[in-house]
Amino acid sequence: MLEARDLYCERDERTLFSGLSFTVEAGEWVQVTGGNGAGKTTLLRLLTGLARPDGGEVYWQGEPLRRVRDSFHSGLLWIGHQPGIKSRLTARENLHFFHPGDGARLPEALAQAGLAGFEDVPVARLSAGQQRRVA
Repeated sequence: MLEARDLYCERDERTLFSGLSFTVEAGEWVQVTGGNGAGKTTLLRLLTGLARPDGGEVYWQGEPLRRVRDSFHSGLLWIGHQPGIKSRLTARENLHFFHPGDGARLPEALAQAGLAGFEDVPVARLSAGQQRRVA
């Protein structure tokens, strides 16, 4: 369970949100919407422990996230605005680069991501959605 309690965040002397509280149970998902600069990415960074709120607290499994951050991050995948992959490498090369080993499971992983047939295409030639799946 992920819980936000009374979150407050300010950027450039502007309050993005205050008193924000909610709980997300296992299996639930949340859609965050808002205009440019509303604080969507900032909220996600707070909820993942990549940034600290100006007030309030984020909890993971009942514990303050700041205390269990390392174990929380071991099961976290953050894909931000930039996918964090090497555009000159192929999808296969990117996976092998970031997950070294014998590569035996790479074809299966690419197929599960809907990238079968794109294994040897430079990532720069893939669509933004395909690049996110490689990431």
